[in-house]
Amino acid sequence: MIQAIFSVLLLISLPLPGHAQMRQYYLAAEEEVWDFAPSGQNLVHCHPDPEPCPLPEPWTNSHRFPVVRFVQYSDANYTTRVPQPGWLGILGPILRAEVGDELRVRLCNRASRPVGLHPHGLRYTKDQEGAHYSGVNSGQGPGLGAAISPGQCFDYQWLADAESGPTPMEPSSKVWWYHSHIHEPSDVNAGLLGPIIVTRQGWAREDGSPKDVDLEFVTAFFIFDMLQGEEAGLMHSINGYIFGNLKGLVIPYGKKVRWHLLGMGNEVDLHTPHWHGKTVELGRLGQFWSTQRTDVIALLPAQMVTADMLADNPGEWLFHCHVADHIDAGMVTTYQILPP
Repeated sequence: MIQAIFSVLLLISLPLPGHAQMRQYYLAAEEEVWDFAPSGQNLVHCHPDPEPCPLPEPWTNSHRFPVVRFVQYSDANYTTRVPQPGWLGILGPILRAEVGDELRVRLCNRASRPVGLHPHGLRYTKDQEGAHYSGVNSGQGPGLGAAISPGQCFDYQWLADAESGPTPMEPSSKVWWYHSHIHEPSDVNAGLLGPIIVTRQGWAREDGSPKDVDLEFVTAFFIFDMLQGEEAGLMHSINGYIFGNLKGLVIPYGKKVRWHLLGMGNEVDLHTPHWHGKTVELGRLGQFWSTQRTDVIALLPAQMVTADMLADNPGEWLFHCHVADHIDAGMVTTYQILPP
């Protein structure tokens, strides 16, 4: 009986016929001023006081800083920006692929510092690695795409091979980081980071999103250090927002939502995202197997986790890191499940 069950599981997990394609993206690295709390308010901890709740010190007047971000454009002319959901915040655009697809990403550097584009999880050659270092064994130097100078462009080519996609015991899609990797700590702290989502072969819609999910959110837990360690410059953020200024995590009742959670940062970036009101599943395969049910996820720097939720408990619920100091410093927001 057990053997028969596992045979069924294996059959379900086999790749379905796919239509491998080339997916082209046009990104630019651009400088701007980012507001980690555009309302100027602590939007989570105002109740029951009806008056505005200013941000606590030392962040009251310390939440706007220069950053460098990855921005998506519609074509090689680089004139029309592709809008992205507001909840994605400071993150670069979602790059999508189905297993078997090739991703081509043209990166133009409009910033005043060199940048690169390094993908986690995908298959690439040395020139397409997007990381600046020398080999200690062979002495090989950085690849051609390691550092793109200001005013220059480079075309990256990556493959979403079988090892880029979910295993049979994972959900039908999974998240990976991409980020600049010249001096990685300062590059990501400047804002040069974003998500890649790879869907199992045969399970993707035309745009690369998974067929078995109604909605996806990507949330990155990261303490941006904007003032060289001073508390007023430590932005305990979710997607670059603090104290509830991350909005838009709204789910229609009864929908299946996939949460892609990302960690990044330093030794203080040990995060435990927690959903009030609902639990999530990790490692689900069809209707037969679920490796874990929880409402708290453990995230280390650069860790990537995907979890599924059935949105069947209406209400607006707290969503926050459960580390006590991070709560006090504003790593909190809410998500909402609409009534039926």
